[in-house]
Amino acid sequence: MESYHTEKKWIWNAKEFPNFNYSKSNLEGLFFKLGQLQTIEKFMNKNDSKELLVDVLEDEAIATSAIEGEVLQRSSVRSSINKILRLGLEDDYSYTTQTDALVEIIIDAKQNSQEKFTKERLLVWHNALFPTGQSGFHKIEVGKYRESEEDMQIVSGPWEKEKIHYIAPPSSRVEYMMNEYLEWLNEDVEASATIYKAIVAHLWFVLIHPFDDGNGRIARAITDYVLSKTGLVNSSFYSMATSILTKRKEYYQILDSTCIKTNLDITLWVDWFVGLLEESIDATLFKIQSVKMKALFWDKHINTKLNTRQKKVILKMLSVLPLKFEGGMKVSKYTSIAKSTRLTASRDLADLVEQGVMLRHGSGRGAYYTLLLSQKEK
Repeated sequence: MESYHTEKKWIWNAKEFPNFNYSKSNLEGLFFKLGQLQTIEKFMNKNDSKELLVDVLEDEAIATSAIEGEVLQRSSVRSSINKILRLGLEDDYSYTTQTDALVEIIIDAKQNSQEKFTKERLLVWHNALFPTGQSGFHKIEVGKYRESEEDMQIVSGPWEKEKIHYIAPPSSRVEYMMNEYLEWLNEDVEASATIYKAIVAHLWFVLIHPFDDGNGRIARAITDYVLSKTGLVNSSFYSMATSILTKRKEYYQILDSTCIKTNLDITLWVDWFVGLLEESIDATLFKIQSVKMKALFWDKHINTKLNTRQKKVILKMLSVLPLKFEGGMKVSKYTSIAKSTRLTASRDLADLVEQGVMLRHGSGRGAYYTLLLSQKEK
């Protein structure tokens, strides 16, 4: 594949790189939403705060991996969170080395922002992401900056018809560029400027692309690290990666247009990212409704006798709150979720209706069940 270094079309070829320039965005909306979340956080009880924390960290781990095309089991991620934070939740002990490592990185980024961000810390993160020294079936350099003399290319498309989105700086320049980056990253700024610093930190790291793999996940973790320095709100209560996942196509389009900006104007990137941060706070405010509804449900059924199958199905239905479980719970869905027979599923559902946990709608094969979340639903 042809190299494009000599054409000087990439942002890092600019003489003044990395002296980015941008017009400041309107941050009023973002600060208002952060204030809303901060106020709600103050009045949340311990159990609700724990539930929100676990939900957000789960989403963050799953989303940051999904952006890279990796699928994690939610139960394994939850088990890792419970284990690492010692939350004492009901656990199926399905954590894995992979989920443990990723959760450790996310928690370190979000909760240890007062510690300096060193090269050693960065390499520990990278080692944790690739404990086997491989990415999929490919062996990669782990715990060190890339050293290959071949171009680090970001491409898409079928073989021999690839589209080159970006070529990162040559490996010979990575050490120097990362030293400059880490020195800047550890400089203190005012709270309002920290928002911009987080946005620039994400972009700058991705542009250097210092590792053979894992650059995206680490860039997102570094963004969380910088954002947590604002002290405006608990950074473990919102997930930027989840918002990026929902707008993954836009994210790469903005990166594509930014990486060729040899005038170093990144205003488009900054504006887009501010909107993304607002959406991540909106998602948390929406999720808080779910946490409250779950808490009320379990308070109501604290003495209700439920078997393991019933609990598993109920948790599945509660996971979509405050939205409704699409199509309700049917016998066929129950058998799939609980790994039971149709007869057992029918008995379990009838028992849940009798105990006031669910409502039955319709009859015969068209029957479906919904959770009884309030007295008004009776």
